[in-house]
Amino acid sequence: MHRRSRKQSGAFALVFFASLSPSIAQLHDDGRQAGLLFDYVVIGGGASGVPLAYTLAESGKEVLLLERGGRREENPSETLTIAGFGSALINKDLAQEIRTVDKAITHVSNVLSGGTAVSGGLQIEETPEYFEYLREEFGAQFDLQLVTESYAWVREQIAQPMGIPETYGPAYIASLQDLGFDPFVGPSPTFSVGSFNVFSQFENDGKEFSPDRRRFASDDLALGGLANPPGLPRRLKILTRQTALRVQFEKNEETGNPRATCVVYADSPDVLEPIDSRANAGLSAKGGKRDIAQTGRAREDGDVKRACIRAKGEVLIAAGPIFSPVLGMNSGIGPKDVVQKVMEGRGTEIVKDIPELGQNLHDRFASTIGVFFKKPIPEGGVPITVALAGGIKVVGDKCPEDFGITDTSLECTYVMSEEASGTDAVGLFLATRAIFPPVLRALPEVDFLVSLLTECLDKEDSIACAPLHPVFDCVRRVAAFISFPVVPKSRGNVTVSEWGEPILTAGYLTDEEGLDLNSSILGVETLLRVMGSGRFYSLFEKPGPLSCPTFIFNKLVDMLVIASRKLPFPGDIDTDSLPSFTAFLESHTNVTDTQGHSGRSDSFLQDALLWMELQKRKNDALKEGRDARSENDASESEWLGDQSPVAEWLREQVTRASAPASMPEGILDDLACDLVPSEECERRRQLRAATRFAAVPPLPTDVLDRESLGDFVKTHSVGTWHWTGSAAMGTVVDKEFRVMGLENLAICDGSVFPQMTRLNVQATYVMVGRYCGLLRKQQGR
Repeated sequence: MHRRSRKQSGAFALVFFASLSPSIAQLHDDGRQAGLLFDYVVIGGGASGVPLAYTLAESGKEVLLLERGGRREENPSETLTIAGFGSALINKDLAQEIRTVDKAITHVSNVLSGGTAVSGGLQIEETPEYFEYLREEFGAQFDLQLVTESYAWVREQIAQPMGIPETYGPAYIASLQDLGFDPFVGPSPTFSVGSFNVFSQFENDGKEFSPDRRRFASDDLALGGLANPPGLPRRLKILTRQTALRVQFEKNEETGNPRATCVVYADSPDVLEPIDSRANAGLSAKGGKRDIAQTGRAREDGDVKRACIRAKGEVLIAAGPIFSPVLGMNSGIGPKDVVQKVMEGRGTEIVKDIPELGQNLHDRFASTIGVFFKKPIPEGGVPITVALAGGIKVVGDKCPEDFGITDTSLECTYVMSEEASGTDAVGLFLATRAIFPPVLRALPEVDFLVSLLTECLDKEDSIACAPLHPVFDCVRRVAAFISFPVVPKSRGNVTVSEWGEPILTAGYLTDEEGLDLNSSILGVETLLRVMGSGRFYSLFEKPGPLSCPTFIFNKLVDMLVIASRKLPFPGDIDTDSLPSFTAFLESHTNVTDTQGHSGRSDSFLQDALLWMELQKRKNDALKEGRDARSENDASESEWLGDQSPVAEWLREQVTRASAPASMPEGILDDLACDLVPSEECERRRQLRAATRFAAVPPLPTDVLDRESLGDFVKTHSVGTWHWTGSAAMGTVVDKEFRVMGLENLAICDGSVFPQMTRLNVQATYVMVGRYCGLLRKQQGR
C-alpha cells in the first residue's frame, strides 16, 4: 500500500486536530443520552488504547474511546516536538506523580497518546525469540505473523532512525565498539545484540537537528495514514478529559459468568494531584475517603455518565499496568481480600476473585551519569538526541554457550548503554529528584528547591529565578549516559485501599539473589568505561571550580542560605506586587542623587526582593510538603535551611566538584599495562579515566570499588516508567486478552506481558494495541 509521507501526515494531523474539538464537544452531549450503545468501549487513550480503538473502528464497528487527559495540542511545547522531552513530567496536565510505598517516585501520563506523548520516543521492536520465550515460560501465546504485521503498521507511521550528529555521534558509537558492543548494524527497528542506530518517534531531519523536530505519537495512528482513503474512522468516537470510574457487570444466566455491560465515567478533575501510596495504605493522617477522579474509587453521586455495549460487544481496558488493575479492583474484580472491602463500602458484592491481578508488576531501575559539553557550543545549541545508538551485550567470565535471551546470574548477565543529549534534563531531574540521595528527597529543603526550579523553567525573568540562569545554561549542555538491568527480576505490585485509592509498591532491587543490583553495578561500570574510552576528551568539561557541577550545587546552596536569612529590613511587603527582575533593573539603573551617588543600594534592594520572593516560595513549598508527608515522616517536616542535611550534602558536592582534574591514581599500573596489555588493565584504565570529567550525579570516589558503585546505584538510580506485567497473559488474561472467568471484558496494554521486553517497551505496547484489535477483526466480532 502506498505510504503517506510524514510531511503530509503532519499537515493532515493539524487539520484533523483542528477539527476534532467540535466533534468531542458533540460527543459529550451524545454520551449523556440514555441507551447509547457501542460495539466496543476502550478505556484509556494511550500507547495501546489509540491503535486498539482505531483498528476496531476501521472495520466499521461503533467504538468509544475514553481518555482521562486532554489532547497533545493543549500543551504543544511539551508534547509536539523533541525540544519538549523532559519537561512534560512536571506538568500536572500531562503526567500524574505517584509516590510509592517504598518511597520511589514515578508518573503516569495524562494525555491522549499516553506515554508516547511524553516519553523519550524510543521504538525498539522485540524479536520472535522473545515471544517464543513468553510462550514457553508463561504460556503467553502470540501469533508471530500478526505481531510482525502489527509492528510494521506502527513503524510505517510513527518511527524512523534517530539522527546522528557529527563528532559526538560517531564518538559515542566508537566508544560502544571499543567496549565490545559489536557489531554495529546501523539503523535497526529491532532489538539486536551488539549496537545499532535506534528508531525513534521523533522526526529525522537529516543534518539539521532542529529542536522543532516533530514527535509522532499514538494519536497519529488514529489518522488512518495507511488507510485508503486516509482519515479518522467515521465510527470512532473519542472523549477526552473523561475518567472511567468502574465497569458494570450482570450475570449471564446461561453460563453463570459475570458479563461486562457498561462503563461508568465522569468529567476528569481540572488538576490531577499526586498520589501518595503511603497515605492511601494508612501510613498517613491523609488516608481516607477521597474523590474517585483522583483516586479510582467509584463515585455514587454527582454528574456520572454511562457508556454501554451491545450484547456481543466488549469493554477493553487499556489504562496501563498501574491503572488497569486499579480500575478492575474498583469494578469488583481482583484479589478477594482487597476487593471485598471496596465492595462492602459500596454495599455491593465482589464480582470475581482474581488473586494475580495487580501482582508481577515490574519496572526498571536506571542509572544515569550526566556530563557537560564544553563551550563554545555549536550555533543553535547542543543537538538534541535520544538514544542515537543503543548497545547490548553479555558480560561475565562464566557465560554458557546456550545463554538464553532472558537469562541472568551473578556470573553472567546482559548489560546495555544508551545516551541522550541536549534534552530538557531539568524536567527529568525535578520529576524524579534523582540528583539527591533518597534519604534527602522528602525533606522540606528539597521540596523548596524543586518548587523553585520548576517555577523558573517558565519564569526565568523573575527576581527569584535570575540567579539561576547559568544553572539552566549548564543543563542545556548535558549529555547523559544511561544503563539499566535488561532482564529485571525484582517485582512490585499495585492494589487499592478500602476506598479504592491506588497503592503502588515499586520493589526496585528486591530480588532475593541480588541479580538486579549486580546488573546495575555492571551497567554503571559500562557507562564509566564509555566515558573513559578516550573518545570524549575534546568534548566534555573537566572538574574544577568553574565546572557546571560546581556552579549548580553552589547555586542551590545559595538559594537555601538566602531563604534561611532573617528579615533583612523592617516592614511588610506584598510579595505579589514585586516587579520582575527586568523591571527592577530598568527602574533602578542610573538612578543617582544630586551628588552623583546612587540612591538606596541597588544591591541591597535586589537582595531584599530576592529574599522576599524566596520566602514566599519556601512557605508554599513547606505547606505543600506538610500536606503530602505521612505521619511516619513527620520528623522530616522541620525547616533547617542552610543548616540542613540537604545543605550539608550540597556543600560536600561543591567541594568534590571544584577539585581540579588530576592524573588518576594507578599511573604505574597503566605503565605496566602498556608493557603487558590485558582486558583487565584496559578496564581499570577506562574506569579511572572517567573521573576526568565533571559529572552529575557526583561519581563515586573510588570507581574501582564494587561496593561504591553499588551505593551509587542505590543513591541515584530511578525508575524508567516501563511498568509491565500486572495482568499477565496466562494468569489473568487468555491469549485473546480476555479476562479469564469473565465475559465481554479484556485488558489490552503493557499489563499483559509476564516479562517486559529487553530494552524500551514502547514499540511493543503500541504494537499490542494494533494486535489486539486485529485479533477481533479476524474473529469477525
